[in-house]
Amino acid sequence: HKFGGSSLANVECFERVANIIASMQSENVGIVVSAMGGMTDALLNLAILAEQDDDAFIDGLHAIGERYACTARDLIDGDTLVELLDAWGRDADDIRDVLKAIALVKSAPQRSRDVVAGYGEIWSARMLAAYLGQQSPQRGGTWVDARKVVTVHQTELGPTVLWDASQAKFDDEVPADFAGVAVITGFIATDADGLQTTLGRNGSDYSAAIFAALSKAADLSIWTDVDGVMSADPRRVPEARVIDQLTYNEAMELAYFGAKVIHPQTLGPVVENAIPVVIRNSHNPAHPGSRIETGAESIDGIKGITAIGDMALVNLEGAGMIGVPGTADRLFGALKEAGVSVTLISQASSEHSICIAVPDDLAERA
Repeated sequence: HKFGGSSLANVECFERVANIIASMQSENVGIVVSAMGGMTDALLNLAILAEQDDDAFIDGLHAIGERYACTARDLIDGDTLVELLDAWGRDADDIRDVLKAIALVKSAPQRSRDVVAGYGEIWSARMLAAYLGQQSPQRGGTWVDARKVVTVHQTELGPTVLWDASQAKFDDEVPADFAGVAVITGFIATDADGLQTTLGRNGSDYSAAIFAALSKAADLSIWTDVDGVMSADPRRVPEARVIDQLTYNEAMELAYFGAKVIHPQTLGPVVENAIPVVIRNSHNPAHPGSRIETGAESIDGIKGITAIGDMALVNLEGAGMIGVPGTADRLFGALKEAGVSVTLISQASSEHSICIAVPDDLAERA
């Protein structure tokens, strides 16, 4: 099960998530968590402030600590609370050291941003595990640091999981006879050199799919703040409804073309291992949600409509292109060199024009 930032925004959200977990019948449950709502942005903002050599990052870190401590005090008490806040204090010292180094050189390399941004998930996992352990000592709440398990190789197309290494580490970290609830950090991982990295924004969904594959899970539930995958954007189409069942292919198509409820990359590990995915609403747990699997029922007609905004069309045309080999190769080679991602390609049958769709903010570069 994966719970996102909107499901872990405040005390009430943590309590709601704990109640959902308590109602789960499975003997072994894995819970992948995101940072508390808004936490990752707040942490990344600290790096921006440090780049400006602005002591405001100290106040920003203090504000983050106050929010975390207030939430923790409302949920947890006794020695567990002391241990939790002590651990946060040690992390804050480490973050402060990284930010001071950024301020010194007035530049925040990606590695430093990854280190700072990744603490949000660690804090969520620690706090939820502590709260679950306090609520149900028999079942408990063990927290698992994904940096000790997920090993990735960074490529131009994003992180690629090194499955053999990750599986070996998972088997070491989670015993075969484990019983209870394991709370796992999303978003963060380790590269082949042993250095901390992330899976990118929306990486917690990907983390959940990775851990589902490593643990050979029966299914993967992604808990969010909507009832499931909608047939259209309800802000534009009031009569949009929740789609009960989708195939993996249908879900990927919807995700690639704008449906924000699931990230396209998420589905890779679960498709390969035939693990069903269920999209659920943590604010409305009674709703069954949308189920995504190989044998989902197919219906006649349209299952869903999506739209991507802020796109630009770029047209390359001219009689000089007709019958000239390599024109498309030169076009897409130039776009690749410029770092422009192309969403849609169309070529006229006469060969004298190629039309591409690109994000609006990349149009001038294209």
